[in-house]
Amino acid sequence: MYQTHFNLVSAPFGLTPNTHLFHALPPHLEAIETTLSALQMGEGIIQIAGEVGTGKTLVCRMLINRLPAHMDLAYLPTPAHPVRHCDWRWRAS
Repeated sequence: MYQTHFNLVSAPFGLTPNTHLFHALPPHLEAIETTLSALQMGEGIIQIAGEVGTGKTLVCRMLINRLPAHMDLAYLPTPAHPVRHCDWRWRAS
């Protein structure tokens, strides 16, 4: 309905974020840069957490696009268990 009203070519608010529609807001850029820096410093496991609708999935997809080819990636969009139940966790010091 809003697509027609605003004359949009595609739906900007689908369940799967479209990285081509990414608008670089400061919190998202900070999350991307902080995560990339942590990876470059050798941090092995990194968790991105936040409230529903804050852009976590979009940030992860942007990170996937920017990761150097030599880095391995495990992306868990819907982990089976919350982090508190896992044997590992990543914390900021």
